Amino acid sequence: MEISTRIPVPGTFNFRDVGGLPALGGTVRDGVLFRSDGLHRLGDEGRAALGRLGVGVVIDLRDDNEAQIMPDDLDGLDVEVRRLPVFEGSGASQGAAGITLEALYTRIVTQHSGIVVSAVREIASARDRSVVVHCTAGKDRTGVVVALTLLGVGVDRDAVVEDYARTEANLAGPWLEEMVGLVGRYGVPDTPELRVLMGGSPRGAIESAIDLIEREHGSTREYLLASGLALDELSALERLLVSGD
Repeated sequence: MEISTRIPVPGTFNFRDVGGLPALGGTVRDGVLFRSDGLHRLGDEGRAALGRLGVGVVIDLRDDNEAQIMPDDLDGLDVEVRRLPVFEGSGASQGAAGITLEALYTRIVTQHSGIVVSAVREIASARDRSVVVHCTAGKDRTGVVVALTLLGVGVDRDAVVEDYARTEANLAGPWLEEMVGLVGRYGVPDTPELRVLMGGSPRGAIESAIDLIEREHGSTREYLLASGLALDELSALERLLVSGD
């Protein structure tokens, strides 16, 4: 089973291509759908890397405050940006409230299913332009949207979960330490629970969201359709992402 690995785009820590994952009808195409942490410090080299990857659509799942503080560094690139805030504030910003990843993901898939579908719709309509989905860490909002996109076109569940879990290693070190320090300035104590919330990607977190969807809808495909995605849009998504054997 091929699992997406980090692409060293300068200015990012968690930029990955989900190509190569096994699906019911074949495998996910390379170079079509990327996932990432923030794009606010790309610089010339990072922007050049996005250009070489053919990125034409950027789906930004952050809220207005995050986007204003850390605006995407995309000047000079021929890209269309779709701002689709999943909710107010990143998961990390809610650390002081004691929320868990499981509760956060339940909130995304139940209260913000319309935004999830909007993001999936944007991916489905990208045609020959590569898409990058990102938030601040590229793990929670991005992780849920990408996971449901992949599951919706029949990507193997274990491969989706493993792809999600891979994020933690990419965020460990400088990214996580910077974020812990940032929220510490606002009085949020550095605890193991906070570090999991900010930089962790335990399999159980995404599995809890998938299990909830499957209990209530039978499958992620049916969840997306019930949440407003049209059948022809789902078919277009599958044609875009999955290459037959």
